[in-house]
Amino acid sequence: MPHNRAMEPLVDIFQALTSVARSDDKTMAPLAQWVLEHQDVSRRLTISELAARTEVSETTIFRFCKLLGLTGYKDLRLALAEGRGLALGSQLASPQEEAHAHSYGAILQKVIEANIEQLMRTPTVLSLDALEQATNRLLKANQIQIVGFGSSAPIAIDACRRLLSLGLPAMVHSDPHILAVVTAQGKPGTVFLGISCSGRTRDLIDAFETAGERGLDRILITSDPGSPATKVADLVLVSAVRRMPPALDIIGTRVSQLAIIEAISVALSEQDPDAHAILEDTRQLEREIAKKRTGEQTK
Repeated sequence: MPHNRAMEPLVDIFQALTSVARSDDKTMAPLAQWVLEHQDVSRRLTISELAARTEVSETTIFRFCKLLGLTGYKDLRLALAEGRGLALGSQLASPQEEAHAHSYGAILQKVIEANIEQLMRTPTVLSLDALEQATNRLLKANQIQIVGFGSSAPIAIDACRRLLSLGLPAMVHSDPHILAVVTAQGKPGTVFLGISCSGRTRDLIDAFETAGERGLDRILITSDPGSPATKVADLVLVSAVRRMPPALDIIGTRVSQLAIIEAISVALSEQDPDAHAILEDTRQLEREIAKKRTGEQTK
């Protein structure tokens, strides 16, 4: 099924703001961060008022809008007001709200709503064409090396477990020294699957650069489409970030990344010509895992 771009927003404003806020631009990065941290205020300010608040010129604000992929300041205010902006995340993270104003039930509901929103936003930032290409490359790979550090390590481990359960030759790495050896010895037919929220993990970038020199495929899952890691990847799968400042989006981003991995796994199982054999192998795997649990009987 072709990817219907008409159903997607022209600019995912939060994804764009996050990318700029994480960049090395000493003027634009602080400006993007200020907008992220003052979401409700920003959409109500005139261009002159925003320039005064952030201590930059109106010309800089206009260039900032262009950098975000907008035609002007009016579009920025509209994007924030329409909800490509950050209302729900603002409610979750706003320092103005007192903790005692929420019951635990209300807190739990807000967290669940944020994660539901994260899942719903994933299709608007993820290219279905890239998803299809990633599935095909993984299916044909002789070996799959999955890379993830820090908060991305658990996601990488889960991805490896899913691919192994489908009978694919996957390994996972979160040790930079072992990864360096694996990358240096990469053989034709190897695919590297990197997972990084920020796309700025130095060890992952180094591994991708070396893999590229050896002519190996590199697939990246990241929440920042403008990050350095995307420049050394052959294929980029963009995950959604939660609608709040980048420092607070780690848990929410995992939800989107897990959804992407789940989608890949389902697509792999459906496209593999030996799908029935895989299904039977999975059942055998479930029987073996059941033996490890107390109080369970295997048949």
